[in-house]
Amino acid sequence: MKLTVAIGNVNQGILDEDDSKVAANFAVFSRNTEKMLQGFSESDYEVQRMCKERLPAPWGEMMFHHVLACRGVQRRDYSAAHKEQLNAVNIFHREFQTMTNWPLEVLYILNGDLRRLAVQADKQMEKRGEKPVKLEECARTINKAFTICITDRAQLRISKKWGTYNIIGILFRTYFKLKSHNLCKNILRAVKASDLPDLERFPMAHQVTIRYYTGVLSFFNEDFKKAEQDLQFAFDSTLPAFHHNRRLILHYLIPTKLLHGSLPSARMLKEFPELSGLYFPIAKAIRTGNVRLFDEALTQGGSRLIGLGTYLTVERSRGVAVRTLFKKVYNCLGKINKINVDSFKTALEFVGVSAETEEVECMLANMIAQGFMRGYLSHEKKVLVLSQKDPFPSVQQQS
Repeated sequence: MKLTVAIGNVNQGILDEDDSKVAANFAVFSRNTEKMLQGFSESDYEVQRMCKERLPAPWGEMMFHHVLACRGVQRRDYSAAHKEQLNAVNIFHREFQTMTNWPLEVLYILNGDLRRLAVQADKQMEKRGEKPVKLEECARTINKAFTICITDRAQLRISKKWGTYNIIGILFRTYFKLKSHNLCKNILRAVKASDLPDLERFPMAHQVTIRYYTGVLSFFNEDFKKAEQDLQFAFDSTLPAFHHNRRLILHYLIPTKLLHGSLPSARMLKEFPELSGLYFPIAKAIRTGNVRLFDEALTQGGSRLIGLGTYLTVERSRGVAVRTLFKKVYNCLGKINKINVDSFKTALEFVGVSAETEEVECMLANMIAQGFMRGYLSHEKKVLVLSQKDPFPSVQQQS
């Protein structure tokens, strides 16, 4: 695709208000770009002249910077590419404020590509020993797009508000990359205070993206019930063809479920073999009450879980494995409500966990405090006295 063809497509898209057609010709990372640059030898001056003469403002200037950004990518000069993309985005943001919402797809592609170029530019800066700053600059620019969308006062039919959640997805992905999760709270507060339409009225792709990120944020804030609700919705609403996205969701959904004993099925682990080695031993340990197997599996997968930020949550599910083991003791002894602490100590030793009596008492006290067991511990008599009614309440009630 030559530049003249791309310009013609953009012109036609503007006339038809076809945002998909225009956006396709402003995508940096696409086959259209590769075709456009094949045998491309025009000077920057000539490119600028062609774009301005054949496209109305602001599209001509945007196309000029787009071509320069694509050339930067072609040369693997991502800092230069990011600079030109930033110029194109800023020009569009200024004009977009006075438009209706028809070019929303253009808004998405410009800001999404800006983020990708910023990531690549920062990597190159780090290799040169420079401080990476492009992604932070990018975040401020995308935040402007968010403000334009959420504060639009046009009639709902033509409102830019319909682009809010898509831009939030790009912005949150940027904040997560910067490890600035706290900045997401400001965005969510703005959403809560706005008069946006209900989330259910937005495209499903937008719903899934925002529910994924709010689920992960709730996960990090240890609000596991809210995290599970959002992550489960995101997982159930993501088509199987999007395997990578479903796997990303499961990295946080599985640990939230482990906390209340909901274990990943063999069918699910078969669908995601990359997760099977990590979670199958943990799930087996929880199901059987084999605390030593749990500890071994946690040690083996520890570095990977730490990298995901889920280690501490998975570690907390150890209490579910201990509960399973202690309930087996209760069942084996005929469901009596007074059980000697040494009986639990023996059970732990049977599965390969060595613990002093005081440690076992501490474990039992924690089980009671966390709601995994009902009763009280007599330290003097070394006896656990369980409730006559439902001494082992459902783990589903725990978060």
